[in-house]
Amino acid sequence: MSHHKRWTNQLIMGSIYTVLTLGVAFWLLPFVWMVLASFKPTDEIFTRFWPTHITLEHYRLVFHGGVALRRPFMRAVFNSFLVAGVETISIVLTSALMGYALARLEFPGRQFLHNFVIYQMIFPGVLFLIPTFLIVLRLHLINTYGGMIVRFLTSATSVFLYTQFFKTIPRDFVDAARIDGAGELTIIRHIMLPLSTSVTAFIVIFEFMARWDEFLWNLIVVRDYNLMTLPVLLAVFTKGEYGGYPGEQMAAATILTAPILILFIIFRKQLVEGIVTFGLKG
Repeated sequence: MSHHKRWTNQLIMGSIYTVLTLGVAFWLLPFVWMVLASFKPTDEIFTRFWPTHITLEHYRLVFHGGVALRRPFMRAVFNSFLVAGVETISIVLTSALMGYALARLEFPGRQFLHNFVIYQMIFPGVLFLIPTFLIVLRLHLINTYGGMIVRFLTSATSVFLYTQFFKTIPRDFVDAARIDGAGELTIIRHIMLPLSTSVTAFIVIFEFMARWDEFLWNLIVVRDYNLMTLPVLLAVFTKGEYGGYPGEQMAAATILTAPILILFIIFRKQLVEGIVTFGLKG
């Protein structure tokens, strides 16, 4: 390789890395500003990027309340963990069961159900918002945890991912287990799920992220402040008289993003493995 060609390649790679670095910096800037604003004195939030000194007053008001701050943020954090946790566990269990049935069992209408799952993935969930709300209303689940949870008990995308992955597992494993007298649930528990840990981790992380950030449905179903999840309570908090608390808003928003960031840092390896798995076998 000539010196000129080597120099040209280095210039191209340097340009690519520069553009990518600027893109990442542009993407991270709002998040960094939000975190810094949550530690700034109120009079510096919109006047300085770097605070002159750090204060925890905004977090204290969020956690403990104040004279004018009467919103149960800590209860909202608990509500978010409860709702997102139950929904994620339900999605994993139901998706694994349905994915196994579609991948390994023969029954009338299997192809129709498989196509129906794909149909559910194509159309945005907002199209089913009103019919689902009317069903929840008829079931008297408005202003309850059940009303928020029932809409996300399963996920068409997760069913599809499990179905496609289970198809790649050799049928001999399943046949050998059946010869030994294992039932279908035993096969799922002791063969399918242990072989699909990367897919399960991928689904758990992304479904928990989506359910943690869920806003529209929870806003429609719940009006009781004590039942609101953190995204909903944060949105309500920014309206009316609470719009004058920018530091507390930034502190609450930082608390909202912290679990997702921590989850990503801890399980980033599983995320990459899941993406690679879907790229190779999907």
